[in-house]
Amino acid sequence: MAFLSSKTGQFTYFSQQLGERDWSRKNVLDFGGNIGNLLRDPSCTIDEERYWCIDVVEESIARGRQAFPKSHWIYYDRYAFFFNPHGAKQLDLPRMDVLFDFILAYSVFTNTSRTDMLDLVSQLESKLAGGGALAFTFIDPNYHSWPDRDPRNNLVWRLEREIFLEAEKGNTLELDVPRLADRAQDAQWFVLVNGEDLYLETEQIGNYESAQQRTYHMFYTVDYMQSLFPQATILSPANDEMQHCCVIRAADERG
Repeated sequence: MAFLSSKTGQFTYFSQQLGERDWSRKNVLDFGGNIGNLLRDPSCTIDEERYWCIDVVEESIARGRQAFPKSHWIYYDRYAFFFNPHGAKQLDLPRMDVLFDFILAYSVFTNTSRTDMLDLVSQLESKLAGGGALAFTFIDPNYHSWPDRDPRNNLVWRLEREIFLEAEKGNTLELDVPRLADRAQDAQWFVLVNGEDLYLETEQIGNYESAQQRTYHMFYTVDYMQSLFPQATILSPANDEMQHCCVIRAADERG
């Protein structure tokens, strides 16, 4: 079943993180933009014809093109756990004869392996116009996103969320949440597969057939993300969300 996202608020989030609300006359690439929810945000100021969306879900690209025919929609047949399990691994970005003022990736590298993130960030950086910015989100497992109303850190929230989501489907997911949280406490990065299999600081995960692939949640501490991208600015969550933002800016002039 294709993943079609109905979430909105992405434009508000990134405009707050980048400190700029008027994006008219700017070329914008929404990497992993699904059906184009960035454009659906009521606060969006992007010119429709200056919006590009790349996604690994073919149906989402078709839906987005139908809703916003003046925009540019590109299917990217690259492997992604659950989202595109039959795609090609390590596939280069599609060719685009344009450079971008803003390249955004909302909740993309939260579901992508560390190796793929490093590869894709490097490729995306090369698509920035002079003075442009690449901004992508990540989740720090130890961060308390809503301390005034929720005592859980992001990892505990996710584990308990997985139990709830499976219960909604009529399934029982038995997790020892305190034990898993304790195991991950000192890890700088890790992945939680299918809501229950925890792999600490390794990408060597089990062999999951496509029918077994449900979720793939990556976590990075702020310090570790900064070490991966020393040129970046790491920003705390905005717009009442749980995701931090990593911002990489290009020099004013590109060679």
